[in-house]
Amino acid sequence: MKNPHAPANLDRSVEIFSIGNELLVGQVLDTNTHWLIRSITSVGAHVRRATMIHDDYDEIGTELRAAVARRPRLIITTGGLGPTDDDLTLRAIAAGFNRPLQLDMQALMWVTERYAHIAAIRPNFDASMTESRRKMAYFPAGSRPIYNPSGAAPAMVFEPIEGVTIVSLPGVPSEMKDIYTQSLQPVLAETVGAGGYVERSLVLQQGDESRLAPALIEVQSANPSVYVKSRGQKFEDGHFLTVVLSHGGANLEDVRSTVRAVELLAIERVTALGYIVLRIVGDEVNQ
Repeated sequence: MKNPHAPANLDRSVEIFSIGNELLVGQVLDTNTHWLIRSITSVGAHVRRATMIHDDYDEIGTELRAAVARRPRLIITTGGLGPTDDDLTLRAIAAGFNRPLQLDMQALMWVTERYAHIAAIRPNFDASMTESRRKMAYFPAGSRPIYNPSGAAPAMVFEPIEGVTIVSLPGVPSEMKDIYTQSLQPVLAETVGAGGYVERSLVLQQGDESRLAPALIEVQSANPSVYVKSRGQKFEDGHFLTVVLSHGGANLEDVRSTVRAVELLAIERVTALGYIVLRIVGDEVNQ
């Protein structure tokens, strides 16, 4: 069912796929997805879906084809770009979209330089270009590599159909973040662009959350683009009931004014029920 709280600007929608058996057996905590969601939300774009996938050749291709059919503006995968045999993300993408794998000379140069650098600073390290290392320079036809400033495996940008971009990032969190914040910025500017996100919380005294429900439905209906949610929250001075208002978009000034209007309406409705707004806390992010 369609989310009634989803932003209308679905041309800036994003889907995220975390790939790796280690995630689905609990060996590794998927912090990448949370970090990416916060980063994408901060520019006012909308994460529509986040999924974990096994290191399975057919499943990766099937899931990404289904994602492309939903036509988000950007699809991000993490994991599966390394030198081992179970690092098969790029091979699976190539097969899933009927593209041959090709040796990319720019990617090969980056991989070669990375191992030469490691050999220069680490005693007894062999920088030879083995087949496992060379594997990281093979990309689906029509894609292009993205420089990895802190690791060996380049990232990838691929546009299987017009209007949809797939970006594949390494699963190592430090490498993923460095590529996203540095090398990937031109791609992000073209796909999700810039904007802002505003979140405001009305802090109320403790009470029955269910009593707020009808009033918050009315507040939400007045402006569906703002997500309205009540929840208990812990602050330094104790636990309180809060009403959280959040909204993102391409124009930060518009986002601010929209949230402010909904905030005033929410204050009016909750105080009419006898609640006291103790304070308002907020968080604003823009790039």
